[in-house]
Amino acid sequence: MLNAYKFADVRSVCIICDERVGTIQTIDGMVCPYCMPKELLPQAVSLRKHRIIIYCKTNPGWESCAGMPQYQEKAEIEDRSAAITHSTPTILADELNAQIETAESIDIVVSFIKQSGLSLLLGRLADFSRRGKLRVITTAYMGATEYEALNELFRLPNTEVRMELNAESTRLHAKSFIFNRPDGDSVVFVGSANISKTALTDGEEWVVKLLERDVPEVVRELRMSYEMLWNSENVRPVSQRNRAEIESALERRGT
Repeated sequence: MLNAYKFADVRSVCIICDERVGTIQTIDGMVCPYCMPKELLPQAVSLRKHRIIIYCKTNPGWESCAGMPQYQEKAEIEDRSAAITHSTPTILADELNAQIETAESIDIVVSFIKQSGLSLLLGRLADFSRRGKLRVITTAYMGATEYEALNELFRLPNTEVRMELNAESTRLHAKSFIFNRPDGDSVVFVGSANISKTALTDGEEWVVKLLERDVPEVVRELRMSYEMLWNSENVRPVSQRNRAEIESALERRGT
C-alpha cells in the first residue's frame, strides 16, 4: 500500500522523523508516508505547496513514526547527481541548505541576490561562516541585487564578496554553488537560479547537481573557472564601506 505514495525517487530524509526516506513532497520538504497524516495521503500528489510542519503542530492527534520502535533505524540515503526543475519534487533551497551544513568551504556566483532568497539560506550560512570560508560573486546587472542582502553577507565572518559594478559593459550571467569538501566529495549546482525566493523554491529554474565523484573533470573545470572569475579585473572586492558606490551601480541598471 505504501508504494502507492512513492511519487518520486528522491533520496531525502523525512523532515518529520529524520529517519526514513521522504517520498512525498511538501513545501517544507520531503515526508515519509509513515509520518504523513493519514487523512492527507489521498491528496499526496497535490501536497507540493502544503505546509506540513504547521499542519502537524496544529493537529494534536497526529504522531510521528519516530516514536514507533519498528522505525527507529535510520534510512540509507544515497546522494547522487541529479536534475532539479519545476517538474521534480526537489526544492533547491533544501538541497543547498543540506550541502551548507557539511561543506568545508563554499564558492557562489550568481547574477543577483535578493533578500527574500538569501533569507532562506542565511541561517545555515551564518553557522557555516563561523568555521568555514564563504566567497560570493554577484553583479549590479539590471539593478536586481538588493543592497540589504549584500549587507547581510558583509556581516558574516570569514566571508568575502566581489561584485561586477560596471554592468553596462560586462555581462556576468554565471550561476553556480560550489560546496568544497576533501577526498572528492565536493558537490556543485549549476543552472539558471539566482538567489531569490522564487528561484530557490517554486520558480521555473533548471539546475544540475553534480557530484565530484561522478564527474571529477567537470567539477575541476568549474572550480578553475570560478578562480579565474574571482581574480578577474571585471569584479572587485566590496564591503559596507562601498555602500554608496554599490547603490549607484545598482541605480544605473545595466541593460
